Amino acid sequence: MKQAVVFSNKAAAAKQRTKKVLAGTEKRTLARNACVRAKAEYAGADRVLGRRDSVRARSAAAPEAPAFQEWSSRDGQKREDIKKIVILGAGPIVIGQACEFDYSGTQACKALKQEGYEIVLVNSNPATIMTDPGTADRTYVGPMTPESVKDILIKEKPDALLPTMGGQTALNLAKALAENGDLDELNIELIGAKLDAINVAEDRLLFKEAMDRIGLKTPPSGTAENMEEAHAIQKEIGNFPIIIRPAFTLGGTGGGIAYNMEEFNQIVQAGLTASMTSQVLIEKSLIGWKEYELEVMRDLKDNVVIICSIENIDPMGVHTGDSVTVAPAQTLTDKEYQRLRDASVAIIREVGVECGGSNVQFGVNPVDGEVMVIEMNPRVSRSSALASKATGFPIAKMAAKLAIGYTLDCIPNDITQKTPASFEPSIDYVVTKIPRFAFEKFPGSSPVLTTQMKSVGEAMAIGRTFQESFQKALRSLEVGLNGWSGPKGAATPTEEELRYNLRTPNPDRLVAVWYAMDAGFSTEEVIELTKMDPWFVNQLRCLKDVGEYVKASDLESLSASDWKQIKSRGFSDSQIAEFARVPEDVVRSLRRKCGVVPQMKRVDTCAAEFEANTPYMYSTYDGEDEGGAN
Repeated sequence: MKQAVVFSNKAAAAKQRTKKVLAGTEKRTLARNACVRAKAEYAGADRVLGRRDSVRARSAAAPEAPAFQEWSSRDGQKREDIKKIVILGAGPIVIGQACEFDYSGTQACKALKQEGYEIVLVNSNPATIMTDPGTADRTYVGPMTPESVKDILIKEKPDALLPTMGGQTALNLAKALAENGDLDELNIELIGAKLDAINVAEDRLLFKEAMDRIGLKTPPSGTAENMEEAHAIQKEIGNFPIIIRPAFTLGGTGGGIAYNMEEFNQIVQAGLTASMTSQVLIEKSLIGWKEYELEVMRDLKDNVVIICSIENIDPMGVHTGDSVTVAPAQTLTDKEYQRLRDASVAIIREVGVECGGSNVQFGVNPVDGEVMVIEMNPRVSRSSALASKATGFPIAKMAAKLAIGYTLDCIPNDITQKTPASFEPSIDYVVTKIPRFAFEKFPGSSPVLTTQMKSVGEAMAIGRTFQESFQKALRSLEVGLNGWSGPKGAATPTEEELRYNLRTPNPDRLVAVWYAMDAGFSTEEVIELTKMDPWFVNQLRCLKDVGEYVKASDLESLSASDWKQIKSRGFSDSQIAEFARVPEDVVRSLRRKCGVVPQMKRVDTCAAEFEANTPYMYSTYDGEDEGGAN
C-alpha cells in the first residue's frame, strides 16, 4: 500500500471537493428520495391491486383501529379441504443454492403448522434448521429423486405438495412427479405454482412466447435441443459474444458467455447436459446493460404487489448472485420504475403464477432506456431472501399462506401489526449485498465472472446511504477489508492490470476501482471501462475524496459535524485509524468526545409511517436513536 506522503499532493484537491460534502451542502440521500417516491407512487397501486379505494386511504381514515380486523372477515380465508401438506426442501448446499432455501423452507413449515396443517418435510440435507425435530410434524431425510419422493407420498397420502420453497431442486422434482402422472394418481394437488406456470417460466421457448403475447421484449434468441439447432441459431444471431442459458437449472449451471465458436460449442454441450429437458436458450448478448430485479407477489384474487426493487451494480453479463446489488434500485427514474413495475405485474399474470412470490429480472439499455425481460423464477429465490431481510417483509411466510388460500389483504404485517400484506413495503434506507468468493479453494478455476454463478456466500448491510451500507457490507465479508480501499499489504497493480480488472468482471473489480482512482484514473475512464452506472461511480469517487480528506486532516481539529459526515459514509474507526496512522482507540476517543455515537434504527416496512413492534434493527450515525440505548 502506498505511504501517506504519496497522498499529500492529491489531498488538497480532494479536500476542496470534500469540504462541500462535509459542510452539508450535498444532502441528497437516495434512500429517502426512494421512500418519498414510493409514497407518491402508492396512489397508483390501487390499479395494480384491483381495488377502488386504496389501503393507505382506509388506514388514514381510521388510524386508531387496526384496519386488519375489518379486512380479515372478507373472502380469502385458508382452505379447509386440505389437511396434510408435503414441503420439498432444496437438498445439499451447492454453489447457487445455500441457506436461503433453508430459511424459506423453515418459514413455510412454521407458518403452515401455525395454521393447523399437518406438515411433512422432505430434504436430503441434515445440516439445516428445517430438518430439526419440531419444525415439521414428520421429516424424511433421503434422496431428492422422483422415485424416493413418490414412495414418501404413497406412505403419507398428503392432500397437497408445496414445491416453491426448495429452489430449483424442489421445482424440478414437482415437475417430474406431475408429468409422470404420480400426483394425479395419488390425488395430490400442486399448490403455490401449478405445472403450467412452472413450464412457462422455466422453459425458455414457452417463456419467450408468453412475453411476446403481452408485448414485452426479450433478447433476440432461439432454443436448441442439440448442437445442429444451436449452430443454426448462432448463425442467425450473428456476432459474438453470445449468451447460453440452460432451462430448468439453478445459478446458471451449465451456461455462460461464448466469445468464439470453440467456447460456444463447449458451453452449449455443457448446457444441454445440465438441463433436465436438454434445452438451452441461445441469445444475443446484452453485456453492458443495466440489470434490475423486482420481487413480486400475487394472491388467488389476482391482487399483485411489488415487495422490493433490486439493482445490480455490475452490468449485464454477471450472474445476479455474483453481482453487488442494492435495494431499493438507486438509478431508476419514476417513469422507468413504473414501466418495470407494470411489466412485472403483467408477467406474473401471463406466466400463471396463481399465488406466491416470483422474481423477475430485466435488462435496461443505459443509452436509450429500452427494456428487455431476462427471466422469471416462479418460486422463492435467492433474491427473495435478500428482499425479505432488506424490507422486513417475510416473503416465504407470506407465500406459504397465499398457497393455502389467504389473500394479501387478509394477512397481517408482523412488524407493524396494523397493516396488511397488501401494503407494499417502503424503506428509508439502503441495503447492499456483496458476494463472497473462495477461488483459493478451487485451484485452476477461472475467476472471470459470467452468467454461471461462482460465489459461495454473501454479506448484507443496511445504512442510511449507499456509501454507508456499501462499506459496512465490505467489512462484513471478513476478507480483511476495513472498508473500501486496497487490501493491507497488497501490491499496487500496474496500469495494464488495472485496465484488465476494470474491463473484465471479477471478484476484485470494486477494489480495482479504488486503485484506479488512486492512480489518477478519471471518473469517466472508470465508467467507460466498467460500464457501471455513473451514479455508482460518482458515489465511489466521493468515498475516495472523503478518505483523502481524512488522511490530510488533523483528527483533533475535526468538528462534530465533520465526524458525523465521515461516519455516516460508512468509515469505521479502524479504517480512519489506518488513514491517519494513529491507534484505533484514539479515533474512538476523539469521536466520542464530539458526541458522535451510533444510533439504532428500526426496519419497519413502512418508512416510519407506523410504529414497529418487532425489534429488527440496524446501526447508523444518522438520525435519532430508535432502539432505546446506544
